[in-house]
Amino acid sequence: MIAVQDTDRVLRELVDSAFADRRHWRSAGDLAWQAGVGEKLAYKALGKPASIGAVTKHPGGGFSTTDPERVLMLLSARRSLSAARRTTFDAAQTLLAETREYAIGGTRAAVQHLGGRNTVADHAPAIVYVSEHTDLDDLPMGDSALVLTADDRSLLGWTEGFTSKAQTYADLFAQPGWQASEFRRALWREWFTVDDWTRAEAGDA
Repeated sequence: MIAVQDTDRVLRELVDSAFADRRHWRSAGDLAWQAGVGEKLAYKALGKPASIGAVTKHPGGGFSTTDPERVLMLLSARRSLSAARRTTFDAAQTLLAETREYAIGGTRAAVQHLGGRNTVADHAPAIVYVSEHTDLDDLPMGDSALVLTADDRSLLGWTEGFTSKAQTYADLFAQPGWQASEFRRALWREWFTVDDWTRAEAGDA
């Protein structure tokens, strides 16, 4: 199994921090520490979002996330669920019951980020994350759950047992089926109906 890649961690951190009202960073080193990656990698990962204006570097040092929506699109375009172990829903539930650290993703995490009540659609196949050290060889084959691995730092950072907002959206972007698309669109409407420029003019960004 392949854990979330380092560049993805950087992009994810930019988006999730922006959702938590942290848009300004003193240096790539600060971002690297927060994302749990090397400073050189974090600096390199800023290249693409900076080139499209989603991140603005300041002449005196540091940078700001000026368009988290487009950073999220970059993360989502990179996302793939091809490394997922496909299994049954019951097997996934049993695995989580036996696992100390885990996070629930996909449409179920979307419900959590939308307020905890499903008013969108039926659920897509479940997505769950467990530690990259977990042995998944004994999971039976199935099509109602996808099991992926994540580094322990990510799992600890995903509070309340659900993947972060950015990770949830990116996974839904990568998941086929109309259910995943419906939840992804619901998240977009919740987060981006009012664009960042309008928020900035209103003094909210």
